[in-house]
Amino acid sequence: MSIADLKSRLPDVPGIETLTLALSAGHQRLTWADGSMSANVGAFASDQDIEDAIRNAHRLPSVALIPETSQGATMSVTGAGFAGGNLKTQLAAIRQKMQDGQAKMAASLAKMDQAATAHNQLADTVSAEADALLADIGQFTNGGE
Repeated sequence: MSIADLKSRLPDVPGIETLTLALSAGHQRLTWADGSMSANVGAFASDQDIEDAIRNAHRLPSVALIPETSQGATMSVTGAGFAGGNLKTQLAAIRQKMQDGQAKMAASLAKMDQAATAHNQLADTVSAEADALLADIGQFTNGGE
């Protein structure tokens, strides 16, 4: 699909009239809205893939590449404080995940126990009904020559 075709297919996308295409490292880079919007697709992307990439990029909010930092914050040379705090947060998340998993497993095992009990009760009921049927049939087959 040509750039002109894309422009005609996507008139509802703001800034599409400035759409450009560049090839870079095996990808197609589409840029529009005077360079403020862009999308990357594979070198062999279909027309629909290209259209979807443009529409999806238009829907997504823009994100700053450099996060804002406060002026009063001091900077650590080693980053050790961040690493320790980050590790503590990750370990707490893993512990919580383990506790959640144990609670789910306990509930699942209780449900399995109930199912096994119900299965055994059903087997007892079927066995009792089979005994009753055999007794009924026995009335007609015992000594009846």
